[in-house]
Amino acid sequence: MAPPPPQPAPAQPMLADRYRLMNVLGEGAYGVVASAHDVRTGEDVAVKRIRSVLETYPMATRILREIKFNRLLRGHENLVQLRDMLVPANKATFNDTFLVLELMPCDLARVIASTAELTPANVKFLMFQLLRGLRYLHAAGVLHRDLKPSNLLVNGSCVLKICDLGLARAAFRTNDDDVSLWTDYVQTRWYRAPELIMPHATNYTAAIDMWAAGCIFAELFLRRPLFPGRDTNDQVRRIVRITGKPSHDVIAKLRHRSMEALVAQQSAASTPVDFHRLFPAAEPAAVQIIEGLLAFDPDKRLSAEDALLSPYFSEWRDSLGYGKEAPALEASEFEFERRMASRNPKAMEAIRTELLEEIVFYHPEKREELLGSGATARGVGASGPANLKEFGEAMDYSASKGHQTLPPSNFEQVAAEDARKGRMLKGSTLPESELKQLAMATERRRAGMAADREAGGGSSGDVSMR
Repeated sequence: MAPPPPQPAPAQPMLADRYRLMNVLGEGAYGVVASAHDVRTGEDVAVKRIRSVLETYPMATRILREIKFNRLLRGHENLVQLRDMLVPANKATFNDTFLVLELMPCDLARVIASTAELTPANVKFLMFQLLRGLRYLHAAGVLHRDLKPSNLLVNGSCVLKICDLGLARAAFRTNDDDVSLWTDYVQTRWYRAPELIMPHATNYTAAIDMWAAGCIFAELFLRRPLFPGRDTNDQVRRIVRITGKPSHDVIAKLRHRSMEALVAQQSAASTPVDFHRLFPAAEPAAVQIIEGLLAFDPDKRLSAEDALLSPYFSEWRDSLGYGKEAPALEASEFEFERRMASRNPKAMEAIRTELLEEIVFYHPEKREELLGSGATARGVGASGPANLKEFGEAMDYSASKGHQTLPPSNFEQVAAEDARKGRMLKGSTLPESELKQLAMATERRRAGMAADREAGGGSSGDVSMR
């Protein structure tokens, strides 16, 4: 009996008659990220499906904030660009959002943890780009507030782009008031500036991003975190052991009695260590920048502009410049932050409308259908219900089967998955209550995946999404 003919490979699903799904890059509690081919432009892109966007206030706020910042700050070479937002199948009930971003194959955390060589020239170019991106953000009055290697994307050409603006904030001044809605839980502990270490710390500036940049600069040379504190006390101990014990006047600037008491307990010297001995492979100008970025006193910390003026970056500064100048942001763009803070039941529907307005920016031809008074809730064109559902299910299926794309060959040796999971856990920027909700959701998903394996006999890989 002749063997059955080989079965053809399943067709790759197409979304919006434009994006052909290729491989899942990562999967997590928020959703799935997949690479896709844009048949219109011929480019490969990343499609990010964010699930349950409108189920909780923190999630809705974070996603809308990230989308707005991506639109308002678009065009700078060192920020990941949002290319498109997909039109929902049902404007009145949609709960998932699909973002199309430029594709970057790897994050800096993976590069640092790998055995890939990082030459002094690589480090210099990476840091120039990071500081260039920060100069742009800060000139626009925006604080990233969650800078860490996993939020910096890179490619095989050593191009770096800042991503994940979900925790960013813009500061606006009207009359005598700072219209800023700061939250007290920001920045992964290892990259957290001294003024942010204690709970409920809200007295901070763009200097917090510069501290994080200093930690990343140091990590590029050391190939390990500079301040991997186990807890708050250990974090402070590790910092003052290197920066030196700050004076009472410097601690008083932080306006936090608990921090003052904690520093007083430390036995470290009042003078910093010799940074040149700490980074023997770095040229003196690089060491000087690291030391300036890691000043305990935020008022003495280097700004992005100051750091870029160093002779260390002169070659790249002269050849590439600073890129696009920052736009002036309008406070009205972020009025939703105040509405969400009130927990008004109508606030969530207002967020839905704002999300539709963001989609219309990328699809102006859909304005009447999505926002016009005579539009119907269903039937919005190429992203019809069946097509969107098919693509989403394909992404979920690929994630559950463990399909993923490896970074380029020079970045392919990455740290063990357990270590990556540990970094993600330590790097969480969500309140504990929401972390518990996400953990429960993840367990439910894992249970479903296990049932799928039992039914179909497939294997599952555990992939993670930033």
